[in-house]
Amino acid sequence: MTTPAPEKTTRRRRPSQRDSAGPRPVLRLGFAGWIVSWLIPTAVMGGLLLALSLMPGLDGEGFLAPLIPLIGAAAVVVGIPGTLLVTWLFRHQPLPAVHILGYVVVGLLYGPVALVVGAGGLVPMLIPLIGFPAGILLGLGRWMAQPLTRVEGPEEKTAAPGVDLPQTTTKDPQTKEPEHD
Repeated sequence: MTTPAPEKTTRRRRPSQRDSAGPRPVLRLGFAGWIVSWLIPTAVMGGLLLALSLMPGLDGEGFLAPLIPLIGAAAVVVGIPGTLLVTWLFRHQPLPAVHILGYVVVGLLYGPVALVVGAGGLVPMLIPLIGFPAGILLGLGRWMAQPLTRVEGPEEKTAAPGVDLPQTTTKDPQTKEPEHD
């Protein structure tokens, strides 16, 4: 006795490619939004390091002062291309959390730039000292830039929280216009 082959139900079928082949919404972050999401956190990080290096007794050995130009180099070498790449890669993803996490990863990559100075001594220990605050600050900067973003594309898609789609008026085909009675 043999058992019949199971039949595929409509629940188990994949959606057709034609449904997803249409235009997708695009998240746009303008120049001002990018400046808010990249430059402000980088400046805050440099300011924090400068303030810590000026505190008496905290920087007795002079380890924090060389980090300021290192943060600037990391911001230029890793930050600018990284944030622009994250913005471009996730342009079809309207969820702000995805962009924020991408910026956090770029900020974490600021840390390994400390190895340019040299891998000896305490320098590898500076990686988390640079990377974690930079990641948190870049994530916060991208979150602060959320009002400066806009979603362009199909109006039937829903927007992410904090991102407004352009409002359009739709006409009901059942209603008649007074001009055409």
